[in-house]
Amino acid sequence: MMIRPFQAGARARWRRGVSALALGLGGLAIIGPAWADSEAMSTAPAATPAPPAPAAAPATQPSEIMVINLIRLLVKQGVITQAAADALVQQAEAEAQQARAAASAPAVQAQLPPPPAGVIRIPYVPEVVRNQIKEDVKKDVMAQAKAEGWASPRALPAWLGQVQLFGDLRFRDEFDLYSQNNIAQFIDYNTFNNSGPIDINANTNPNGLPFVNTRQNRLNQFSIRARFGVKFEPTDWITLTFRLGSGQDNGPVSLTQLLGSDFQKKNIWLDQAYLTLSPGTYGSLNFGRMPDLFMHTDLLFDDNLEFDGALALTDQPTPIDGLRVFGAAGVFPLGYVGGAFPTFASNKVADSTKWLFAFQAGAQYKSSETGWSVRGAVSFYDYDNVEGQLSDPCPLYNGTKNCDTDSSRSAYMQKGNTLFLIRNILPNPSAAPGFTAEPQFAGLSYNYHEIDAVAELETPLFNDIRALVTADYVRNLAYDPARILSNPLLSPVTNFNVGANGTTGVYQSGANAYNVRLMFGNLHPSARGDWNFQVGYKYIEPDALIDAFDSNDYHMGGTNAKGYYLIANYYLAKNTWVDGRWFSANEVYGPPLAIDVLQIELQTRF
Repeated sequence: MMIRPFQAGARARWRRGVSALALGLGGLAIIGPAWADSEAMSTAPAATPAPPAPAAAPATQPSEIMVINLIRLLVKQGVITQAAADALVQQAEAEAQQARAAASAPAVQAQLPPPPAGVIRIPYVPEVVRNQIKEDVKKDVMAQAKAEGWASPRALPAWLGQVQLFGDLRFRDEFDLYSQNNIAQFIDYNTFNNSGPIDINANTNPNGLPFVNTRQNRLNQFSIRARFGVKFEPTDWITLTFRLGSGQDNGPVSLTQLLGSDFQKKNIWLDQAYLTLSPGTYGSLNFGRMPDLFMHTDLLFDDNLEFDGALALTDQPTPIDGLRVFGAAGVFPLGYVGGAFPTFASNKVADSTKWLFAFQAGAQYKSSETGWSVRGAVSFYDYDNVEGQLSDPCPLYNGTKNCDTDSSRSAYMQKGNTLFLIRNILPNPSAAPGFTAEPQFAGLSYNYHEIDAVAELETPLFNDIRALVTADYVRNLAYDPARILSNPLLSPVTNFNVGANGTTGVYQSGANAYNVRLMFGNLHPSARGDWNFQVGYKYIEPDALIDAFDSNDYHMGGTNAKGYYLIANYYLAKNTWVDGRWFSANEVYGPPLAIDVLQIELQTRF
């Protein structure tokens, strides 16, 4: 069946017709009795019953009842059918006759003296009656529109009412400031692994190694972070969430996208995609790529980090008034061994998937809704198979492309952790001594079994100003320097002091980290004029935690850093604010590496 386009003229006539019909029917209900009353009072004696209503005027002659003229106009414009119009005309005439009879009833007329000459009396219609008439007219018009196909009251699908949109946008101006006393040759092991393998033999690699910038300031770096999400609830206990985000690359800890690049288009990544099941009051189950829902500070995980895997959450009241307990348990894959690895060998290696197993238990006590409160948690983050593995003797000189432990290298790093070179490369017997190429990858020297304890105390100060004190402590239980230093093939290539005349010094690392912070102002700002201020201090030894996932703003990311930070926020309007952030940090051990970062931001969210 061919469907004709709905022309603009017909659409306009339909709109005018429906409006006229609604106004006409409303006018009939409201002014019909008044019209009849005024006609009866001006044409009939007060004590004489009104004569019978005259016969309906021919269709071609104007009617004395205004709504009938409107109905005939709708028929002419093709808005309603003649049959529908006849029914409406008959109803209008009947109601007008009833109004005349009621207006000329002796009981009513006896109470109303004749109006002065030239005055028309209109009876009062209560508001409740007018509202009821309006609703009746609306129902009649919509019923006819639906029956005759003018419009569908269910034009939009019902599931649209279950969709929530959310997002935010941040514009940033950043200044990265480096000390001129910093060490110059600081190897960039993230690039080393992701662009590698890289030949570490200076005799066979004239291009050298990749290095981190440690001395040249970077000023006025404009960037954005854009995130847009959709949440859908097909039932009251199932939620689907998707979010897209900007980002310079697919690294896990930053959604920042530098502007410029000759106005080239910017990248968009899948930032979140997860399913939440909440079948009862005991908690929820989350599956997919989800937000970080553990209690901690950015000492452990950057604010932009998302988790891939499965997570169970619970938050329950206790018999003690004001006391709640909460907990979390999750399993998150960090990396798989490819099914065909090594690619250029017939013997494939066994599975050694990298995992993060996370467990948390905590409690919160609130003295009252506006009083003081305390909250804390103890967590265990157990990284499995993240330690690099030394390969079997690997004869790369004969054309071998892979060594058997290449997959144990870290896929993403920032800086700070102790590393070693994982390929046990055999020398080329036909090459001169010292001229065997040594293309290498780097792996973590340790596993990381991190115990984390975090606590925060919140208290009111004055008006709606409150203070929040937070302390976070982490220790890596797998830290064991004696084991790696006893094996020459596992010798670290990072975290050495510089000795006399630039020679390699003593290996130094550590397993502890902490973060203390004071925040005061509006702790949950959203309205214009809200503000808060933070001051804090961090101390992170090189192997206290995995350097890949902590804040990439403080000391430009990673571990082996200590220093302070200041953050101030002020809200210009609802959910729109400006903030300034200052991070100042130096190295804990090893050669000098002092980095300060200033960020000035404008942000909004919905």
